[in-house]
Amino acid sequence: MMEGEMHLRTFVLLAALASAAAAPAASDSVAEQIRSVYQKVVPSTVVVSYTVQRDDGARASVQLLGTVVGPGNLVMIAGAAVPSQLPASQLKDFKVTLIKGDETQVLAAEYLGRDEDAQVAMLRVTDPKAPALPALAFEKGVELGIGDPVVTFASLGEPDRYERVGRLARVAARMDQPVTTYLTGESLGSPGTPVVTLDGRAVGIVGLVRVNRATTAQPNWATLEIIWPAERFQEAVRDPPRGGATVHHAWLGAPTLTPVSRDLADYFKLGDRRGVVVGQIIEKGPADKAGLKPEDIILALDGKDLKGTEGQLVENFNNDIARLKVGRTVTLTVWRSGKTLDLKVTLEPEPKTAAEAERHRIAQVGLTVREMVLSDRLSRELAAAETGVLVAYISAASWASDAGMRVEDVIKKVQDQDTPTLAEFRRVFDAEVKKRPKEIVLFVLRGKKDTQLVRIETRWAAPPGKAPAESPPPEKK
Repeated sequence: MMEGEMHLRTFVLLAALASAAAAPAASDSVAEQIRSVYQKVVPSTVVVSYTVQRDDGARASVQLLGTVVGPGNLVMIAGAAVPSQLPASQLKDFKVTLIKGDETQVLAAEYLGRDEDAQVAMLRVTDPKAPALPALAFEKGVELGIGDPVVTFASLGEPDRYERVGRLARVAARMDQPVTTYLTGESLGSPGTPVVTLDGRAVGIVGLVRVNRATTAQPNWATLEIIWPAERFQEAVRDPPRGGATVHHAWLGAPTLTPVSRDLADYFKLGDRRGVVVGQIIEKGPADKAGLKPEDIILALDGKDLKGTEGQLVENFNNDIARLKVGRTVTLTVWRSGKTLDLKVTLEPEPKTAAEAERHRIAQVGLTVREMVLSDRLSRELAAAETGVLVAYISAASWASDAGMRVEDVIKKVQDQDTPTLAEFRRVFDAEVKKRPKEIVLFVLRGKKDTQLVRIETRWAAPPGKAPAESPPPEKK
């Protein structure tokens, strides 16, 4: 082994120890505590790898650090490490690698699914050769103070056998809304990995949160690493998803809410009460069935007034709804036309996600489309009645790519025939392919309101999904 490699392998705790280097390591109580935490946590960490299969068959490998969190070798990873737009069928070959000394053991695992709100995804080691791995127990409700030290974790790469890295960080800020989270002044470990106090309590994981660093009127959003408390993901540990599913939390069906400003509260004579103003109501959703209307002001949930600053009200309310059980009936106190009234709402599961949408691949054209889901319409501010199929993937150097098609285009028509659903698109497009026309003309919606005409030059002599090579120039005589 080269000297540089040896130095790197013994570097594991350097980041943690550097902050405590004022005294010799042997007598440094902080360093001893860090070592104790490291020795406790590392046996519960594993290297997780899997393959993302693209629509055109190409594959990309993903590797990250996971944590054993439950019996039966249940492993938790960061939800952000799993592509949210891809179906579980395109996430393949999950493996868990154990490294002990010079020995490496690679074990088969099954992907169970992800919980977006909890920021975690779960898998289980299924290999019959797998030993029983020690699970790390997390503690709920541990309060951290400004300046409190915590240890976080990451790993080096494959050349260094994924040696674990322990890092010391200190709590720099506390955010209580919409849930209690903590910021540190240092970069934390890998997302999804444990955060542990010096006395050995696993209080959470490294999470990600979008924070507005400016004003409500002129926001400046940034994504920060935070300490994500254990209570936010322990339900996923207790009752993990199954079959690669996305967890569907409780849903109200009122996606566009705005906070009640001070001026609006004064205008409606609400006093110190705060709330959220209802915008769009999803037809036949829970809010619609309960009689909630646009411009209603929601003041309370099950008798508890909505709390938070103007910039926190909407997220707080949505978070409170999502944490309730699907099927539960709640009472919304609403301000309407100068009066308050109570509405009973039975919460339903969140609608189908993009990852769960049905897809169709046309290899000859280099194009994958999928059905539109509610989140597509909401993100682009499209009408609920908007129809079409959404472009999910375009192969490089394909007919679709050469025609100028873009991912997230909404195909409205094929050869002047409406394609409101995926089934209708398949019928119309497949019929056109059988005719082998010189071009296939699509009408697409790009962005919110830009309608484009896209001409796909077919070139049937080319291999499927590939544009033909240009003809060589004629020889000069």
